[in-house]
Amino acid sequence: MNRYLFRRGIAPRLALIGFACVGQLCLSQAGLANSPLPPPASAAPQTANATGLTLEQAVRLALENQPQLARLAARVHEAGEMATAEGELPDPKLTVGLNSLPVDTFSFTQEEMTQAMIGISQMIPGGNKRRLSSQRMRVEAGRMSAELEMARRRIARDAALAWLNLYYPSQALLLLERIGQEYERELDWSAVALASGEMSQADTLAVRVMRAYVQDQVADMRREASRAQAELARWVRPTAGELRAEGPLPQKPATTGALDEHPELATLRAGVAVAQADAALAREAYKPDWGVDVGYGLRGGGRTDMISVAVGVELPLFTARRQDRRLAARLAAVDGAENELEDRRRELAAGLAGAQADWQAAEQRVRLFEETLIPLAQRRIDSTLALYRGGKGAFSMVLEARRAELEARMQLLRQQVEQARAAVALRYFLNDGPAVPAAER
Repeated sequence: MNRYLFRRGIAPRLALIGFACVGQLCLSQAGLANSPLPPPASAAPQTANATGLTLEQAVRLALENQPQLARLAARVHEAGEMATAEGELPDPKLTVGLNSLPVDTFSFTQEEMTQAMIGISQMIPGGNKRRLSSQRMRVEAGRMSAELEMARRRIARDAALAWLNLYYPSQALLLLERIGQEYERELDWSAVALASGEMSQADTLAVRVMRAYVQDQVADMRREASRAQAELARWVRPTAGELRAEGPLPQKPATTGALDEHPELATLRAGVAVAQADAALAREAYKPDWGVDVGYGLRGGGRTDMISVAVGVELPLFTARRQDRRLAARLAAVDGAENELEDRRRELAAGLAGAQADWQAAEQRVRLFEETLIPLAQRRIDSTLALYRGGKGAFSMVLEARRAELEARMQLLRQQVEQARAAVALRYFLNDGPAVPAAER
């Protein structure tokens, strides 16, 4: 019976139909119409040895032992220490010397005015300079704290985007390698069908073309994965081996945080406060500093010792060229800081609107692929299979239909990644965490 089927060319056709059906099922399962995640990594031997890395793990590793964060934390501590120091009086000065010592005899008792002097002097800043200087450093410490939070948010965002750059080729490779294995088996059966006369040489070549097409896609995805892994290594510092991005994609934030609470704006607002503190110090520069000197003179020859006291004060006589100019410069700096704050607020608002538009566009495209394009591609495969079973269509039509479905699933995966990028951006703008899925936080 089997020899009869083979002689009639039925067995090769049934085998090819079976593999076409298996290939369709493979695409359906590996593509996952409702999710871009392929089956477990064991289905793709060439990527099975890669270490899986979720988005939550990538963000956590990026924030651990980060030199940039350590540098900013040190600057916060520095500004806090300086706030205390700026509120104190300047160090006093100690003076020791000899007055009126005759150079002919160098005798300490020859002249009445000869004396050994010891004195101490203290400068006292005028007005509220000490308090304002201390207050300025406290504001500076607050600005550095906001900058530290801004750096943490940026690092989390950049690490999440680097993870997404690896996610697409990682998941695409799992799909392509499994489909590639299926085409290898179909190529062997096509040789049998060609020998029996059931399949034309053109159909056999079509199978070869599809296999080469998948191999080219695999090579391109491996290149993209290598570049993405090098980018991600900056943040996660892998110890050894390859990385494969896996796990759930980030979702759109459920809450709508206030854009004014963004750490970038908090940093710039603190910068305005620092500029205002500098302007207040410039106003205090009109108030002179004071100095007090106290000295004690020790005389020899039984003469009475002497004490001296002096008070000095600065004379701000040239305010038009000094204090006025400095105050004008500080006030201009305040205007500049305020304008920078407003400009950045508008820029963030535009970025937020753009991220929302990107999310909506990607959401619509994902829904289009899931609800329309992929189901139509599957129906096209069913139709071409039916024609081939009835002897009314070439096997190349089945292969072309399967190639179209594969491209559709690859596009679905890419759009889901684009949607995830928009979610990362929205979380960055709306203070809704470092792009970690709610289910994992």
